[in-house]
Amino acid sequence: MAKLPDHVGIDFGTHSVKAVELANIESTPRLINFGSQATPQGVINSEDKRDQKRLADVVKKLYKDSKIKNKQIVVALPEFSVFTRFLEFPGVKKEELKDAVFYEAKQYIPVPIEEVRMSYVPIGFNESKNAPRVLLVAAPLKVIETYINITEMAGLEVVAIETESVALGRAMFRATNQKHIVMLDFGANSTDMSIMMDGYLVFSQSISIGSDSLTQAIVNKFNFEYNQAEEYKRNYGVTPNVLEGKIYEVLSPIMESIMLEVSRGIEFYKNKTLSPAPTEYLLTGDGALLPGLAEYISNALHVNASIANPWVNIAVNNKFKDIISKSGPSYSVAIGLALKDE
Repeated sequence: MAKLPDHVGIDFGTHSVKAVELANIESTPRLINFGSQATPQGVINSEDKRDQKRLADVVKKLYKDSKIKNKQIVVALPEFSVFTRFLEFPGVKKEELKDAVFYEAKQYIPVPIEEVRMSYVPIGFNESKNAPRVLLVAAPLKVIETYINITEMAGLEVVAIETESVALGRAMFRATNQKHIVMLDFGANSTDMSIMMDGYLVFSQSISIGSDSLTQAIVNKFNFEYNQAEEYKRNYGVTPNVLEGKIYEVLSPIMESIMLEVSRGIEFYKNKTLSPAPTEYLLTGDGALLPGLAEYISNALHVNASIANPWVNIAVNNKFKDIISKSGPSYSVAIGLALKDE
């Protein structure tokens, strides 16, 4: 594959749009500029041209405020918009794999094949079955078109598109050098779960419960204004021994629902691959900063969960360090996009 030109990674999130510009990504990456802007409500994945224009204006402001000049970008499609599946092809030769994947994909993709852009990533070989392994990725053409429209309105050129989980895996592997990990990306409307084995992304799923559900639970219980509830969530999180455990009691049922879906995903992965699941969990996204979250997940799933730091092994100027220390894991996807080299 051809090497990508120098570019900016842009992560479109429900609450914010983030951009990261790196230099020297093939050896020791160096941060040039980065930034974040609030996303207008309801514009993500919208096919309405007015919504797309609003989002394009946010990207323009992001560029201006962050002093980013590079117009070439790599963007991620939201995980809930993309279909992925782990597949094995016993006895299939390398030159036959493309046709085999296409034939198999028609059985699994829940929409007509002509309505998606499909690709696959080779992820090793199952020696016992004489089977190449691939991760099938299919994205609706309408979603791809939406993001290309938005970026063109902002005066930018898309040089590559990929999924959030692929970008996240790249960032985490670069930061930790761990080949066997589960990644939980806590967004506003969803929690995205991905599994990496031997350094390859082999499984991903989007759980339709995110950190906004936690805020709403506090609103419903205490009749707070939304911003006040958000402040209580960010200050107290799922720490059981503060405020007499009142916030913990409200948030626990929602966290239990997320953990149940994670456990189901792990069991599906183990049954499908006949492999043990990793016990190292990395937590990313804005929601990963919830107080007590790593300890809660460690206890609930009997694993070792920790907050990710995607900035490890990236040279960062002192002028940026204070901002990064407060919001580090939320830039994981954008960093992964900025690190893409082919």
